[in-house]
Amino acid sequence: MDSHKTITKPNTVMAPPTYAAAFRCIGTDCEDTCCGDWDIPIDKNIYNKYQQFPREKLGSLVSQFVLISVPDQPDPLHARIYRGSSGFCPFFGADSLCNIHKEYGPQFLSATCSIYPRSFSYVAGTLEGSLSLSCPEAARNILLVPRFMQIEGDLFSGNFRTDNVLHLASSRKDSCHKPHNFFLTIRTLLIDMARDRSRPLWHRLLLIGSLCESLDNITTAEDKEAFSVVLRKYRQIVGYQISQPELVNLPSLPRLKLEVVFRLTDALVRDNSGKRFRDIFWAFVEGIASPDRSTPQNDMERFLQAEEKYHRPFFEKFPFILENYLVNYMFQNLFPYGREGSPRFIPRSLFGEYIQMATQFAWVNTLLIGVAGHYKEGFAEEHVVQTIQSFTRAVEHYPDVLQSIDESMRSLELNNLRGMAIMLKV
Repeated sequence: MDSHKTITKPNTVMAPPTYAAAFRCIGTDCEDTCCGDWDIPIDKNIYNKYQQFPREKLGSLVSQFVLISVPDQPDPLHARIYRGSSGFCPFFGADSLCNIHKEYGPQFLSATCSIYPRSFSYVAGTLEGSLSLSCPEAARNILLVPRFMQIEGDLFSGNFRTDNVLHLASSRKDSCHKPHNFFLTIRTLLIDMARDRSRPLWHRLLLIGSLCESLDNITTAEDKEAFSVVLRKYRQIVGYQISQPELVNLPSLPRLKLEVVFRLTDALVRDNSGKRFRDIFWAFVEGIASPDRSTPQNDMERFLQAEEKYHRPFFEKFPFILENYLVNYMFQNLFPYGREGSPRFIPRSLFGEYIQMATQFAWVNTLLIGVAGHYKEGFAEEHVVQTIQSFTRAVEHYPDVLQSIDESMRSLELNNLRGMAIMLKV
């Protein structure tokens, strides 16, 4: 260990995020409205309120488009607002505003419509609020603001509902132990890892995976000291900037990474991923595709050239953008424990949560390389925002897509650190 390196003292546990409350919808100026592409779940209480609407004041639309879900659904999924033939919410007005909100006020909005793109969770008895990057304005607020975590807002302002709140996932028989009293310390360390610019971002992500894997190996609630030992070890690795040759020397196979990304994206594009994401995908393809009659090797050379000439210089200039993506993901998904409380909750181990996060990051970052190759010197913040926002919108809101990521990584035997190195390294 070099004598000139000193340990960075553990940061105090950071304040709970409240930046979601500072978000303001830009309404008609939004380039990708949230009132299209999705059927909106309606809880039982709101459904009953909608039944009281007079026919001439949206009641006729309620009877046509607000329908009870299949029997025995939990209250939050009691009914749904189904889209009209236009693909938009039937209450979406010609002025691009919500007619329910205009006619009856925000208290009559469903939880989804009231909260989105905010996401609320209870952690250690405290309400936290993060943002979904599937909203263009939220993506700008997070990705393009270097210190977005310092933005504060009032989560109890009454401007949105706070009754649809998720919470930390608990230990399960088929998963590892998840002691809630360690969560905030773990998250603080993980965020410090994500922002540790003494090593490349792919290395930071592999180090995060190594930590999650080590914590996964602690299986009993009584072994509290083992958690402390592991956390001290990784805090020293960050503080001393200790290299990990076992991670650095893991293989880089960009051709396999591209094959996986094409496989994942092809399945997504075939589904209802939205025109905005399909546009990004074709920009990615054009950015790495070689002229006719060229060999696959030429495609790989163009991909590597796009990373070296356009993608890498951009993110060296704006390193906080991808860091912010990861930090917001950690807040939103209560990484690495996961958040439960939704009927669509998918239980995962700590390392399983890591595979999900790292695969999504590798997927969207690979798309960014092709998009950079498409725009070349013109590659800019707006292209990054559009790529990440449209990708998030196509992936985040669909449990089947998230489940397919787990299944694909497992079937390809990439659900391990070696596999994540293949996906993350260039």
